[in-house]
Amino acid sequence: MRVGLDYRPALQNREGIGRYARELVRGMIELGFAQDLGLFGYTLAPMRFSRAELGIAGTKAELVRLRVPSKWLPGLMQRLGRGADDLVGGAEVFHHTQPNVLPVRNAAQVATIFDCIFMLRGAGYLDDAVAERMTQAAREQVKLAKRILVPSQYVGAEVVMALGAHPARVSVTELGCDHIARALPPEGFGKAREPYILTVARVDPRKNHLRMLEAFERLVREGFPHRWVIAGPRGYQHEIFSRALELSPAKHRVQWIVDAPEAELPKLYAQADCFVFASLNEGFGLPPLEAMACGAPVVTSCVTSLPEVCGDAAFLVEPTDSERIFEAVRRVLAEPEIAIELRTRGKVQARKFTWRECAKHTLLAYRKALEPEVDEPKLKHVF
Repeated sequence: MRVGLDYRPALQNREGIGRYARELVRGMIELGFAQDLGLFGYTLAPMRFSRAELGIAGTKAELVRLRVPSKWLPGLMQRLGRGADDLVGGAEVFHHTQPNVLPVRNAAQVATIFDCIFMLRGAGYLDDAVAERMTQAAREQVKLAKRILVPSQYVGAEVVMALGAHPARVSVTELGCDHIARALPPEGFGKAREPYILTVARVDPRKNHLRMLEAFERLVREGFPHRWVIAGPRGYQHEIFSRALELSPAKHRVQWIVDAPEAELPKLYAQADCFVFASLNEGFGLPPLEAMACGAPVVTSCVTSLPEVCGDAAFLVEPTDSERIFEAVRRVLAEPEIAIELRTRGKVQARKFTWRECAKHTLLAYRKALEPEVDEPKLKHVF
C-alpha cells in the first residue's frame, strides 16, 4: 500500500497541524512503513526544519518537493494531467492533513479534520473569510474522502452532525504527546528560581487569556508570589488581550514569550507550579497532555474535548467563570496534596497517548479506505 501524505505543514508550522504531520510520519517510520510513504512537499516557503529534525533523514520515506506557490498547484496539476497521488509515486491512498484539498486523480482519499471551530460563526474565533474557506474545504473533504480521521470522539460527533459525514466513515486517531517526553533529561530540571504558573497557547479569544488574566490578578491580590508565563504566538485579535495586559495591575508579573523555542518548552512545563489552560473550545488539546508528561499539575476546561482527553488527571473548571479558574489554581498552589495527586495522575494519563498508536490507527484507517465501497444507509436528522 503506497501512501501519499500532504507534508507541507510539517515543513514550516511549529505547532498544531505541523506537529501532527511530523510526528505522525515519525510514528509510521517507527512501525516500519517508511518505504511506502510519499511526502508531498510542494510549497514556495523554505523548510524550517532539516530532514534530521523531521526524522526522515536516512529513512526510505520520500520527500517530493518543488518550490512553487501553493495557489498554483491546482492549475499546475490540471495542465500536467496529474494529481498529488501521481506526484508522490502513484499512491493508492492520499492523506489530506490540513483544510486544503489537493487534486487527487486515482487514490482513495483520507482527510484529517481536527475540529469544527470554523463553523462557529459569531464566536469571534476566526476571521469570517478564513472561516468560510475552512468550512468549504471541510465539506469538500467529507464529500471526497473514503475515511475521515478525527483526534477525539467529540470531534467525531461534530463532523457527523455539522458536516454530514456518515459515522461509518469516521475514525478516531488520538494524538500523541511522547515527543515532549523524549526531550526530558533523566536527571530532571530542578526547581525554578522564581515560582510561576504557565500557559502554552496561541493568544486569541478562543484560548481565553482574558479570563485567565482576571484569575491571575486575583492570585496576585491574594499574595501569591508567582509570575504568569505565557508561551505562544500572536493569533487572531490578539490585540484585545494585549490591551488588557497593558492596563492590568499585574502586568509586571506577566511574561509573554511570543516565539518560545521548542527546545525550551520541556523545561518550562516541568518547572511550572501549575499549568493553566482554560480554553473555550478544543478539538483535542495537546498542551495539557504535554504539561502532564513533564510533571506539571494541570488546570483546564470542563468543555468540548478536554474532559475526554485529560480524564481525571486534571482539575476541570468552567472556563467562562474567572472565579472558578482562580479557585482551582489557588488550590493547586496552596494545597500540596492536590498538586502531588495531579502530577501523579497526569504522568499516567500522558503515557496513554503516543504517536506510534496514532500512526497504527491511521494505517488501519488507510486500509479501510481501500476496502470495496458499500451503500451507506441514509442519515435522518430528527428535530
